[in-house]
Amino acid sequence: MDRRDFGKVLFAGAASAGLSATGTATAQTASVLPCLKVIRNDKIRLGGQRGFGNGPVTSPENMNWHLRWGIKHLDISLENTRQAPGVVPEPTSPEGESKAARGMGGSRMSPTGRWNYDAMMRVRDTLDKAGLIWESIRMDSAYIAMTPGPERNRYLDLICENMRTAGRAGVSIISYHWNLTPIRRNLDLPGRGGSTYDSFKLEPDWQKLPLTPAGRVTSDEYWERLTTWTKAVVPAAIESKVRLACHPYDPGGLPLGYLGVDNFDAGDYVAAIARYEKLYDSPNNGFQYNTGVSRESMQPGADQLTLLHGLLQRKKVHQIHFRNVRGGQNDFAEVYHDEGDINLFNVIRLLRDMDWEGSLLADHSPAHPDDKGSNMGFAFANGYILGLIRAAREEAILATKA
Repeated sequence: MDRRDFGKVLFAGAASAGLSATGTATAQTASVLPCLKVIRNDKIRLGGQRGFGNGPVTSPENMNWHLRWGIKHLDISLENTRQAPGVVPEPTSPEGESKAARGMGGSRMSPTGRWNYDAMMRVRDTLDKAGLIWESIRMDSAYIAMTPGPERNRYLDLICENMRTAGRAGVSIISYHWNLTPIRRNLDLPGRGGSTYDSFKLEPDWQKLPLTPAGRVTSDEYWERLTTWTKAVVPAAIESKVRLACHPYDPGGLPLGYLGVDNFDAGDYVAAIARYEKLYDSPNNGFQYNTGVSRESMQPGADQLTLLHGLLQRKKVHQIHFRNVRGGQNDFAEVYHDEGDINLFNVIRLLRDMDWEGSLLADHSPAHPDDKGSNMGFAFANGYILGLIRAAREEAILATKA
C-alpha cells in the first residue's frame, strides 16, 4: 500500500501527533510527506548521547540508565570516559563549559590529543559486556578556528590518525560541530510547569555585538577551511570505514557577519547543506541531522521533509539529533518534544519508508529547578521518541495488512 492509499491513517496520525500533553493543538509544520510505499522498518532505534549521574559512561549507574530505556547504541565523547579505569582524558575543554553571553557554551575549541586505542578498547569491552555499543564519538571543534599553516596541517594529520584509531576500535561514526561561533541562545522564556526554554531572537543591533576570539572570518575563509578539511579527512574516513557526521551550526540561518563570522550555514541553510555535501561527494561525508536545527535555521517556506528526503536518498544521514522547537529562523525556543512546531511523527514516517537505519538521539531538554541535570526531561523525551517509533511500526503493520 502506498501513501496515497493510506491517507486516512496518515491524517489521523498527524492529527494525534499535533496534540500537546494538555490536549491543545500545536502549530505543527505543514510539511508534505513524499508519496512513498509504507514499509515495515525495525532498524530505527533510540540512541543515547548523555551520561547519567556523576560517574563515567562505564559506571553501572549510567549503563543501567540507558538499558532501562532499551538504548544500546551510544554516542560518547572521550570526556565521558575520564573516570573509567585506565583511561586518561584527552586535553579538551568540557562540553557546555559555560553559558557566557547567555547560551554560548558548548564550543569545545581546545584541540583533542591523540586518541588511545587501548583505552578506547577498555571502554568498548566494558560496554560490550553490558550489551551496549559504542556507536559514535564527537570530536572537538578546534580545527575550524585554525588558519592555514603548519599547525593546522599537523592537526589535520592527527585527526586522520584518530579516525584510523576509531575505526580499529569499532566506532563507526565520528560527529563534529563547527562551533566557530559558540552555540547561541540569548533568552530564557517561561515554559509549562515552571520550566525554562532556552531561546534565541536576533538582536536588532546584532551588527554592534563584539567579535568572537576568532575575529572576523569571511565566507571565503570559512569555506577554504571546510574544503581543506574534506579533502584531507574524508579519504582517511573511507580508508577506516568510518562515517563522518557533520552537525550543522546551531542556529543556522544567522546573518553573515554575526559576531564577526560568516558561518557556513548562514542565510540560505538548505543551499549551504547542499554545498557542504558536494565538497567531497562520498557516503562517508554525511550529517548528524538535527530536526531542531533544521527548523530554526530554514528560511520561511522551506520544507524540512524535502531536505531530509534528499539527504536520505543520497545516504548522507548517519545519525539524528531528535528534538523540537517553536518558531523559526532567528526567533525560536527549544521546547518539549510534544509541543513544538515540528511534526516529529512525520519525520519518523519518512525515515521508516526510506528504509533508514540508525539512531535517534534525544537532544536538549528544558530546564527546571526540580530536575537537576534534566534527567526527568530526558526520560520524558526518551519515552516520547520510543512511543513514536512504536506507533510508526504499528502503522506499517496495519498498512501491509490492509
